[in-house]
Amino acid sequence: MICAYCGKEAKGTKEHIISSGILGLFPECYVTIDSERKAVHQGDPLVKDVCADCNNNRISYIDSYAKNFIKKYFTVKYEKDDTLAVDYDYAMIQKMSLKFAFNDLRVRKKDVSFFDDGIKDFLLHEENNEPLKNITLLAGLAVNTSPAPDFMFGNRKLRWGDSPLFLSNSIILNIDYNTGHIALREKMEKQEFENCAFAFVFRFNSLQLLMLCWDKNIEDDILEKNNTILRIQYPYAMMDNTGHSVLPRCTSEATYHNEKLIDVTWGQGLMDEISYMRGTFSDQSQEFFAKIQEEWDKEEKKLAKKHPR
Repeated sequence: MICAYCGKEAKGTKEHIISSGILGLFPECYVTIDSERKAVHQGDPLVKDVCADCNNNRISYIDSYAKNFIKKYFTVKYEKDDTLAVDYDYAMIQKMSLKFAFNDLRVRKKDVSFFDDGIKDFLLHEENNEPLKNITLLAGLAVNTSPAPDFMFGNRKLRWGDSPLFLSNSIILNIDYNTGHIALREKMEKQEFENCAFAFVFRFNSLQLLMLCWDKNIEDDILEKNNTILRIQYPYAMMDNTGHSVLPRCTSEATYHNEKLIDVTWGQGLMDEISYMRGTFSDQSQEFFAKIQEEWDKEEKKLAKKHPR
């Protein structure tokens, strides 16, 4: 076997797609749903084309950082009006996102040509701590503001996938506040980004992380235009080399249970208006949802105890 990272001939070992350290923070999420193969199994998602040296030594520092970052900020739930100040090593967040995406794309036999020797060198060497220019990361808080509690969909705290749909306009066209009529946009408009190689979305419990990878030869003005659209148009904080961001809520009732649907900021606002009209945000409804969540939390603790990693 040729190791996917160092390129050397070696015996393959089992590498977690998402680090075992992060998986261990959520033992109640013990089922893997493989939508590509339409299969569900009790086991961690793995790829088996990494040599022991890379797996256990050369790239393990990324997994350690990822676990500590998620554990520090995102093992708890947040409320709809919360914001969260986070500190981070920007290069390490890039490495974490790239590593997880690379693992996932390989196991699903998708195009990994973006991960050339330069990207692999960035991942393999801890001392390479200069962030890559052609990687953009956005982060926000995933908060359930929908009328569908988490338990209705099960333990879906850990999710990831390529090709999220970035909308260029809102799902809702208009709300008639006199009649309550809601007009949907007939066709959802997709935002196109020039020189985008691929995009990825990650959901780590209350963190939603977006990664956009640009062509290596992208011109500065095009990169700036793309980043400006992302910064202004979507309810996320753009991560950068300052190592500090304040994360807003980035989900609505339409997007919380569908992490691949990336709504615009005003679209999220319109969805919130519908939630208010429906009464989802009323004190009575919130009290009811809190009681349901409390019971579900108890069940999750039982599942975590029953399925330790």
